[in-house]
Amino acid sequence: MGLRLEVLKWEDTSGGRQIVARMPESGMADIKLGARCIVQESQAAVFFRNGKAMDTLKAGAHTLTTENLPVVSSLFKLVYNDAPFQSCVYFVSLKPFRELKWGTKEPILLEDTKFGFVNVRAFGSFSIRVTDPGMFIQTVVGTEGRQDSQDIERWFKDVVCARFADLVAEYMQGKSVVQLQAKRDELAVATKARTADDFAKYGIELYDFLVSSISLPDAVKQAVDQRGAMGALGLAPGGQGYMQMAAADALRNASQNQGGAGGMMGAGMGLAAGMMMPGMMGQAMGMGHPGMGHPGMGHPGYGYGAPGMAAPPPMAPPPPLPGGAPFHVALNGAQQGPFDVNAIRGLAGQGQVTPATLVWRPGMAAWTPAKDVPDLAAVFAPAGPPPLPTAGGPPPMPPPLG
Repeated sequence: MGLRLEVLKWEDTSGGRQIVARMPESGMADIKLGARCIVQESQAAVFFRNGKAMDTLKAGAHTLTTENLPVVSSLFKLVYNDAPFQSCVYFVSLKPFRELKWGTKEPILLEDTKFGFVNVRAFGSFSIRVTDPGMFIQTVVGTEGRQDSQDIERWFKDVVCARFADLVAEYMQGKSVVQLQAKRDELAVATKARTADDFAKYGIELYDFLVSSISLPDAVKQAVDQRGAMGALGLAPGGQGYMQMAAADALRNASQNQGGAGGMMGAGMGLAAGMMMPGMMGQAMGMGHPGMGHPGMGHPGYGYGAPGMAAPPPMAPPPPLPGGAPFHVALNGAQQGPFDVNAIRGLAGQGQVTPATLVWRPGMAAWTPAKDVPDLAAVFAPAGPPPLPTAGGPPPMPPPLG
């Protein structure tokens, strides 16, 4: 025989964590017609008989009679007001249950337009509220035995995470993960809308949904920080900019090494870094003097390839080597050249140019044999020292004085 109840009410002493209270906690109770049922604000009372919901009472004080429990009276043919019936009552809290936590158990794999495939994690909070007490009791409490907010949190956060992951994957098409932090509110609203049907079939609504943070991998964070540092220094994005940044970091780190041979190397690399820094600073500040190859204060410069800067003017070619203008040479009945004196000397050594070979260069009136051109005379001069004199000798020594 069950517990005999004449006044039914539930005062929540769980600190706002409990969603459902059952009376009695197990078994059935003898509830007689005429008993009082007190339902407080933000509560509902659901009567069950043999696993079926009979009636739902809203906030207020109710007297259990055949007038306010027509389903019970019609089912059991109760005639006397004091006749008890075996049943149980579920009190359901209708207030929002806040600060429920959610977070991705596994990283969400996303395709990024800048960094390729990236794993991200997301965390946040959500709140729920019971909208259909009867359906909630039948689908969640009656079958799963979940009665407090922590049970609901463990059950529904998987649904929230799955829908959020789908939304992020769809949103990321053609975008970069660095844009996700700025879109947290939009993603939260979209997740709440997408999960409406998932919660409604359990008699619950997703009351609030917040995305607290979207965590990027450390490698992506470092890449973002590095790109920001490059932008601050005026380095263009791309391979050249990364190489300049890496070189500057390496030189700075090496210059800080003060021990032994490493100190000598660090000193040398520090000197090199010091020589490079004016150019890098000029590039960062976008300075230079028009027509000059190095930056100057207050004028736009070329900036070592900085974006938007003009290229330096080409350097003038070096002047010709001394030795006069080159010669055109008549070889095998055809004009060849021009050749300088050294080239003609090489051709003469090969026997292709002889003293009678005709040559010409600008300023000459006509083609002239090579032996008659003063600049080429030395090409055909005999090698070696001049011959010794054949007669005579050194003059006699003068007689001593006195």
